[in-house]
Amino acid sequence: MANVSLSVLFDHWPITPGAAAHGRLAALLRAAGAEADALAGDTLGARNRRLIALHDDLVGGAIEAQVACAGCATANSFVVPKDVMRALPPAAPDALVGLSFREHELTYRVSTMTDIAAVGKAADLRLALLDRCAMGSDRVPAAELDKAALEAIEARFDEIDPLANIVVGSACSGCGMAIAASVDLAAFVATDLDRLHAILLRDVDILASAYGWSEADILALPAERRARYVAMVADRRAASPQRQRIRPI
Repeated sequence: MANVSLSVLFDHWPITPGAAAHGRLAALLRAAGAEADALAGDTLGARNRRLIALHDDLVGGAIEAQVACAGCATANSFVVPKDVMRALPPAAPDALVGLSFREHELTYRVSTMTDIAAVGKAADLRLALLDRCAMGSDRVPAAELDKAALEAIEARFDEIDPLANIVVGSACSGCGMAIAASVDLAAFVATDLDRLHAILLRDVDILASAYGWSEADILALPAERRARYVAMVADRRAASPQRQRIRPI
């Protein structure tokens, strides 16, 4: 997929309140040229890889987040390690997970975004995905698997698709307690795009009002130059004497 432009974001980023992050991001990826079938067939790791590239194209820089310490409730800031995540290997399209459970030989394929969407309203997403991705005739309902079996399956999936489950380790700045923050990358990227979209709307309004420039011309400006123009307009407005409104007696 080619670099995504600000005009694509401006025209195609859904801003519906409460809409699911993955659905909004998929709509933007399609507008940027990604094939619908390819998006539907993404594993979660493959989708996260696309989201990192999307964030690089449109926002740039780090993805910053916060997590509250379970011990002392201190809010800890951390950076999602995009460089480390880019280096992780993608899942093989035909990868399978096998497990011996009691008298059964269980086999599972790696779930895709289609699977995740299909079980999105399930009471237990993890179990619903396992049932949907079970293969072969020898199957056991996921709800009947014990804790050890579930953990073994999840560990193998993490090996096959390491970018699917992102956990950032750190220490609490307040009490020093170890923190393992699970990262919902789609939510973080969507939040940053919401923020960028709002900034662009403000910039277009300010610069179009001040200079009469078109929306396309404003969006085509490099971010630093656009910000300087906005600051110049703000400085002029601040320096202008306030007009006093004359009211009738």
